[in-house]
Amino acid sequence: MFTSKDDLKLGYGVDMEIGKFLTDRKVPADNLYWKNRLLYIVPMPGYLFIPLYIDIQFRLGLSKAELLSEQHLRLLEGILHSAAKLENKAINFEEHITECIALTRPQCKNPSFLQDLIYYFSGEKEKAAVALGTPYKSLTRADAYLFSLCYFDFDDALKEQLVNAWYALITYYLIVDDLEDIQPDFEQQEENAVLEAGLSDKGAKAIEALIHQSYHVMNTVNPVMANRIDHKKQLINVKAVIDAFLQKKEQLKA
Repeated sequence: MFTSKDDLKLGYGVDMEIGKFLTDRKVPADNLYWKNRLLYIVPMPGYLFIPLYIDIQFRLGLSKAELLSEQHLRLLEGILHSAAKLENKAINFEEHITECIALTRPQCKNPSFLQDLIYYFSGEKEKAAVALGTPYKSLTRADAYLFSLCYFDFDDALKEQLVNAWYALITYYLIVDDLEDIQPDFEQQEENAVLEAGLSDKGAKAIEALIHQSYHVMNTVNPVMANRIDHKKQLINVKAVIDAFLQKKEQLKA
């Protein structure tokens, strides 16, 4: 399926110039993240988040020219290539982070944020100057993308806004994914935020609170995307998803 600049603008609020630039961009050669893809942006969360987050960065004050620069795009594409290698078990997580650091260092304009990320990924997030991570490991599985922020120079106030907006966007998408995949994730022992939160009323409320937080933060940055989150929030019944999963689990035992 095809995603146009108009789809991105009307459906997600993405700046038309950003949307056009990215939908027109050629798929990077020999990049595992885009393997077998003919289009750079397709209507799937794993690709839509790219123009969405670039648009958010622009809304928060980063330069559009720098955001759409070849150097920045090659950096984020390199990070996503490494992420795909991790997904395909060609490398382990530590190797993935090492690759991302190596990609980032030569063009890093923000050494303090790079150090924050190094602390975070080495298990010392309390040393970072900004809050990184979420209550559930599953919801941090895309966080290596944050290395792409090191391409930009920004102060601590903007750093916090950029990080908070990242988690608002990616937490929403990952929770929706985890709700859809609760059964296969359980069977294959994959990380899943719903399973981590607990298959109970308390767990359901914790997941719903995270979706609400995503909406609240996004509404201050991109109201169009916030409206999509709010619409989904009203359709999703987390407790019903959990109950259906538990019922099926009991049926399989019988």
